[in-house]
Amino acid sequence: MDLLTVKDAAMLKGCSEQYVQKLCKSGKLSCVTEMNERNRPRYMIPVSSLSAELQTRYYKQKGETKAAEIQLKHSLEPVKTIEDFTAQQRELIQKWITILSDWQQCRENYAGHKTEADKLYIAKCKLEHPDVKVSMDIIYRKWAAYKKGELQGLCENRGGSNRGKSHIDPEIWEQFCYLYLSENKPTVSRCYELTKTWTAINYPDAAADFASEQSFRRRIKTEIPQAVLIYMRDGDKAMKDKCLPYISRMYDQLHANDVWIADNHTFDIQSYDEDSGMIHRLYLTAFLDAKSGVLVGWNICDSPNSQSTIIALRHGIMRFGIPKAVYFDNGREFLTHDVGGKGHRSRKTDNEELEPPTILQRLGIEMHNAIVRNAKAKPIERTFSTVTLQFARMFEGYCGGTIMQRPESLKRRIKDGKLPCDFEVRELLEDWIDGDYNVQQYGGSESSFKGMSRIEVWNKDIKRVGVRKAAEADLNLMLMRSTRVQKVKRNGVFISIAGEKVWFYDPEDTYRHLGEEVYVRYDPADLRQVRVYSSEDKYLWTWRSANELLVDYITETKEEISDAMAVQRRTQRFIKAEAKEITEGLNSDRRIDLAAAAALKAADGKSAFKIIMPTNVIVVRADEENEEICQKAAGDSVVIDLAKMNRNIEKRKEE
Repeated sequence: MDLLTVKDAAMLKGCSEQYVQKLCKSGKLSCVTEMNERNRPRYMIPVSSLSAELQTRYYKQKGETKAAEIQLKHSLEPVKTIEDFTAQQRELIQKWITILSDWQQCRENYAGHKTEADKLYIAKCKLEHPDVKVSMDIIYRKWAAYKKGELQGLCENRGGSNRGKSHIDPEIWEQFCYLYLSENKPTVSRCYELTKTWTAINYPDAAADFASEQSFRRRIKTEIPQAVLIYMRDGDKAMKDKCLPYISRMYDQLHANDVWIADNHTFDIQSYDEDSGMIHRLYLTAFLDAKSGVLVGWNICDSPNSQSTIIALRHGIMRFGIPKAVYFDNGREFLTHDVGGKGHRSRKTDNEELEPPTILQRLGIEMHNAIVRNAKAKPIERTFSTVTLQFARMFEGYCGGTIMQRPESLKRRIKDGKLPCDFEVRELLEDWIDGDYNVQQYGGSESSFKGMSRIEVWNKDIKRVGVRKAAEADLNLMLMRSTRVQKVKRNGVFISIAGEKVWFYDPEDTYRHLGEEVYVRYDPADLRQVRVYSSEDKYLWTWRSANELLVDYITETKEEISDAMAVQRRTQRFIKAEAKEITEGLNSDRRIDLAAAAALKAADGKSAFKIIMPTNVIVVRADEENEEICQKAAGDSVVIDLAKMNRNIEKRKEE
């Protein structure tokens, strides 16, 4: 491979050495860096990295036949016509043709030296064409391309006729891609240096003509699709979110209250708990109408839970009616057995026959669950972004969603006690949702609702289909929590609150139903009593709390023990009284105990006891025959000699 010094390259190009060095440092001209005898870098330019014209000139000066080969190869390259360029490129080509024509006309009309005419025209051109970068080098380069008929040279910002001609061996490119296309996201410069070192070890011949870093950067842009780049460096999820075709949801056939979307959101607000004085972040459970974008119901809580979901749903139903369907993600606060069922969390081993109806089933609401790990399936997230931008940032306690978004003055505000209290966040949120968010402009794509607010869209569309409503008393019953099917035990039935069993019973009735399968509906806000239903969902009884039966293991309060024992005695009296009622109606003259009843039954059945021998008798004989015992003559009787038998016994004893 032929290498040129900076001085030789400058003479060949007809420019200064400083200009060539600048090209080498910036990577615009491929070169090999060597260390000279003074331990300073020296640039060596491969002849192959120069344009075909300069290569031809170089080999002609050396008198080699290779110059003709390069010239022939250059002449065989396809020439681009004006149709091969884009509209923007064609416009730029035409502009440069006009500039070059004016430049030549200016030179012809100028009486003095041509170089002076060039300087005057450059100043004039900069005023007339401020959007075009003009200099003497550029003018000469464009003129050379114009004379050769190379239109591509007129639409390029840089004049190198070897643009895009840098060569990177396939093996080197593959190694670079292997390093660069990694989820560790190394920089281009780092991968370039590592690839260069790898090439010097494995392909020393190619290392001398190694392409510049800019060549690798250009090839990344031109040869690696953006989707592939994102997939390899950012991962599968990023590729799906940014590169795959998105699904456009059609809202034409959707009406108000058809689907409500539910989710939880952590407020980006640090606030004080009024009771404990602790600083924390509250959570919002919200339901959004999919048609209009109205926030129909919500609840603020300390942490997301199923009870907060029920409260938010009840709030929405009381204001806007009962929806036809709800859209949940796969959080535990939504997929609870008594709220909407387990959804995607259900197992084959679950016995659906023993599960009582869920709250959504009682209300006639269908439940739909988002696909697991599908961020695109939660449109309410855009609403929560609005909550952060328009609501959370209005508070002194705004803390941002990440550490990078946290205001620097937050620590000072916490120290100065300028954080809001929880009740302030709750009160302002209620006013903001209905007074600001729900009256903002509708953001959907349906032209019939253009210019309307969200609540106006809901009001207009709900007239087409009507609204489903329930009386408050019925709604309270349908929104009650429920347990799984359980058996009535000695203490009655129970519900689990914070991992503890709370019992409910009726001292006059519980003992009658021991072992029966039932389930319990209850209101967590009022645990004084519960409603008990059969496993077939039939209402049975209302039982009250059995607080009297809850006594500490070690207690010095006599009243607690006496109350619990009073419950036992009371239940005992009811059992004895009912047992007495069962038998006291019988006449005492006819009453008998178990022994007499058994004797009566035996006497009654004795007459039916008869032994009937069959006519066929099978005779069983002993091994020894005794004439006195085995006499079977007709009319003779059997004679047993007991004295003789006794004598024989005495003889056997003596022997």
